[in-house]
Amino acid sequence: MKEIIPINWHTKVLKEHKKEITYSMVFSFVVSLGYLVWSCAQGSAFVWQSISPIEQPSILVRVFYSALAFVVPGYLLYVAGFYKFLHNVIVRGLRDWQLYRGIKAVIWVGLMFLMYEVFGVIVSIMNAALSFFYNVFKLVLYISPGIGIFLILTVVGAYGIALAKKRLKLPHN
Repeated sequence: MKEIIPINWHTKVLKEHKKEITYSMVFSFVVSLGYLVWSCAQGSAFVWQSISPIEQPSILVRVFYSALAFVVPGYLLYVAGFYKFLHNVIVRGLRDWQLYRGIKAVIWVGLMFLMYEVFGVIVSIMNAALSFFYNVFKLVLYISPGIGIFLILTVVGAYGIALAKKRLKLPHN
């Protein structure tokens, strides 16, 4: 059986753009905390909201991502030896190339449809999780806005100290 070779392009990209990702994450966190504290300070009542920060992809994007069936589940089936098994049973055993090609076509269409649907479900799950944590965070800040102010100052202070240590080449204690 073949050894699975991991695809590490994402690790390389994350390492190359680490600084931009960190700046964006800290800025987004501080701004969202500031907004929640401000909205609580305005006297608005807490209401559980359903938010969808990630839009459902358009049909073209879903079709593009359904092509990833060749990269992810198709590759896993190949590594697991499924196609070799199918070839041995149908072509060598039954001597029927047409049936083998037909079954492979049905499998690939099924995988592409699965990826088409799975991508939409993943976006829905991510939106539900973000909505839940947003509302829990909003409830905590509604109960005690001081926690929000503390978190903002802590994040900004820790980030400032980390930047100062890095620029001044201080030890990381």
